[in-house]
Amino acid sequence: MSNKHRRTTALEASTCDVISSLPDELLHHILSFTTAWEAVQTCVLSMRWLHVWQPLRRLSIEGHKFTSKIGFMEFMDNLLLRRGCIPLDSFRWTTTGSIYLNDDRASLCVSYALCCNVRELEIVEHHHLLNLDHSYFTSAHLRILNLSGVSITDIFIERLFSGCPALEDLVMVDCHVLATKFSSTTLKNLNTTSRSLNVYDYDDDFEDLVIDAPNLISLHLEDLPFLAPCLVNVSSLVTAYISLEEESFSNFDAKYSIVGALSNATKLKLLSPVDNCDDYPSLLNKVLNRDLQRSQTFNNLKNCLLVVHLLGCSPIIQKLTLRLGLIGASVSHQGTDESEAKKINCKHLKKVKIACVRGDTRVPNIVKVILANAESLPEIVIKPYEHWWIM
Repeated sequence: MSNKHRRTTALEASTCDVISSLPDELLHHILSFTTAWEAVQTCVLSMRWLHVWQPLRRLSIEGHKFTSKIGFMEFMDNLLLRRGCIPLDSFRWTTTGSIYLNDDRASLCVSYALCCNVRELEIVEHHHLLNLDHSYFTSAHLRILNLSGVSITDIFIERLFSGCPALEDLVMVDCHVLATKFSSTTLKNLNTTSRSLNVYDYDDDFEDLVIDAPNLISLHLEDLPFLAPCLVNVSSLVTAYISLEEESFSNFDAKYSIVGALSNATKLKLLSPVDNCDDYPSLLNKVLNRDLQRSQTFNNLKNCLLVVHLLGCSPIIQKLTLRLGLIGASVSHQGTDESEAKKINCKHLKKVKIACVRGDTRVPNIVKVILANAESLPEIVIKPYEHWWIM
């Protein structure tokens, strides 16, 4: 029998390199699910694989894959040098423990990614604080920026928004946030959580955290001491998570704009240590009540609960989450005036979640207000917590 018609033997089939015969496009797709370290290692398989990893458009470098800081830095240097300026879709690196990049090398990596027209850039520094060179942030292609363990200053944010006009998503988790103004016409999602540092790292003066982003859809603010949120223009906001700190406000006479700017939100979480105690109202309680009383048509309300004001300022809200503090939970509260409560428009409300201490005397009034004004019966979930545990 001629070789042309001979069937492949079982031994030949078992040793045939099927993967290497796949087209480059498919191999690139497979390698996109690996880390850069794993992808580069394929170059030793055969001559076929020598340069397969280089055109990858998604690079992820993980510090825990390395045993020394020098090895990590050398790998980063060789990776970027040998890869060249092939365009990138995403570039991500994470560090851990003693495996990290210093400020200069980290800034150069940022510069490389932006020169490759990267669309999504993520930097995760767990144990050190990076001070990136803001002058490198110039790109017409960057749309998503995720930062962790980075110092965020006013000049950094100013250069970021002016140099990256296409930026839509900005996430800063566990960062040292000192910036006081976020002004952008393209930003759609803003997530800011500050790193817990010594209070002496901040200036003595209280500052307003001004957010002017007319196209912002989602907002998350948390752990921002000495920075009082001031929402100037967030008319497109749909989802908001705002955790307020007592240390963020210098006095209640200043005209803070928080709840009053959230009238278009359909999903809202407003967390604060509000005490709801008339005898000893906290500064934050005074700030919120003053802000609410200036909002829309509720200037004359006097005896309503905070939730009444909140629903009045957010007539299209669909999901509401309330976490009530311990102070004031057992105080005898007067019922909400029915004539005032009926002024509230919450016909779009679909779900309410209330976290409170067991036996909280404020909950019946809140539920009464909601049921009296809802067009259809919303789902109401009440989750009690013990004194020593908060959700």
